[in-house]
Amino acid sequence: MKLKDFRKKMGKGIFSTAEAQLVAFPENPAIVNLQLHQWKKNNDIIALKRGLSMFSDYSASGHEAEIARSLYCPCYFSLQQALSFYGIIPEATFTHTLVTTKATRHFKTPVGNFSYRKIKREAFTGFDSNTLMAEKEKALVDYFYFYGKDFKTSDSFWEESRLEAGATKVNFKKVFRYAKLFNSKKLETLLHNFSLYAKSHQTYQ
Repeated sequence: MKLKDFRKKMGKGIFSTAEAQLVAFPENPAIVNLQLHQWKKNNDIIALKRGLSMFSDYSASGHEAEIARSLYCPCYFSLQQALSFYGIIPEATFTHTLVTTKATRHFKTPVGNFSYRKIKREAFTGFDSNTLMAEKEKALVDYFYFYGKDFKTSDSFWEESRLEAGATKVNFKKVFRYAKLFNSKKLETLLHNFSLYAKSHQTYQ
């Protein structure tokens, strides 16, 4: 089968080996792996992980959510990536950071690294179902949940963390509503301390 015919039959940029066999090679399932291997060798398709491929000219830009969901589902973008996206932290991120209700996993792919952290099912909310991007308040709470054990409730620590630089963008009432989903007094106390510091050092619009 020619690549263009296969692509037309698949009708999407990312596909599993099982889908390729079902859609394009139903009469001869033994040939699917051989054909996919040849297309990978020719750089027509790339492997995202075992059993999952993407057409090489299917731009990763703009399809991050589709790639993330295909690699490991359910999930949504949060933590450093979302905080950077909203300008709450100044640093750029070079790894896609996500949360999931499944076990923590990390994937290195030709289109970027994807890191998934496990979160309790009750707290798996607060994100756009299309883009998979967390709301800024949820991303902040997730970040404090995973990294808060290393935080200190002191002005000097918050200064060094540089988190307060983006605090004007955050609705703390929504932050505390999301924090309650984790059922952690320590988390709520930490966020309350941060909110007091941020309010005392920022001019809110």
